[in-house]
This record gives sequence, structure tokens and C-alpha cells, in this order.
Amino acid sequence: MKEYIMVFKNTHDAIGTEKFIKNKGLNIMVMPTPTYITQSCGICIRFNDEVLSNIEGDLDKEINFKNIYLINQAGLTIYK
Repeated sequence: MKEYIMVFKNTHDAIGTEKFIKNKGLNIMVMPTPTYITQSCGICIRFNDEVLSNIEGDLDKEINFKNIYLINQAGLTIYK
């Protein structure tokens, strides 16, 4: 199962997204944004590909995010 990190421009967007996704009954983890991702909000959301498939239609409409990164063996790769 693939894992992703969604980063935000500000804490307001991060908390709003957390509520939005949890209201859909999906499991996510809120965590500190990795320090090597600069110029982002201090918190991010980690989730798997099941969550991504359930929110993809909401991206750019209901969810205000900066980037989504795919977590892989080499580190992080920008997904969107």
C-alpha cells in the first residue's frame, strides 16, 4: 500500500482538511511536516492510497493543499 504526505500553506488549511477527511470516515495521521520540506505549514497529513482514491475528486475543490508527496525508499517524490 502506498503512503502519501499532504502539506499545506497554513495551519488553517491543514486543520480544515483533517476535519473534511475524517468526516468521510477515513483514517489519516496528522504529524509534523518533515524539516526538509521548506516553506510549508508546520503540520501535514499522512495517508494511504485508499484515502487518496476517496478524496481525489475533492482535491482542488474542497481541499486547499500545497503539495502531495509519495513516500518511497528514496524519500519523497512529488505526486501532485
